[in-house]
Amino acid sequence: MSALFRLQRIFREVFDDPSLTIADDFSVQSYPDWDSVATVHIVLAAEEEFKMRFTTDEVAGIRSVADLRRAVEARGA
Repeated sequence: MSALFRLQRIFREVFDDPSLTIADDFSVQSYPDWDSVATVHIVLAAEEEFKMRFTTDEVAGIRSVADLRRAVEARGA
């Protein structure tokens, strides 16, 4: 199962939208409901899903799906 597919499940759950489709360009700027609280929920769910912990700097840099996917894939997931 690809990282993007697994992330999509997370975003659908966090935003309570089962039809939400994400891509690398899905970002804080393109989705008004994505605020700092949503980022915390996304990061916590991703850490659980991928069995990893992100650094504070990594979390601060997550502004899009591409940023999150790169952080996940950099750790081998």
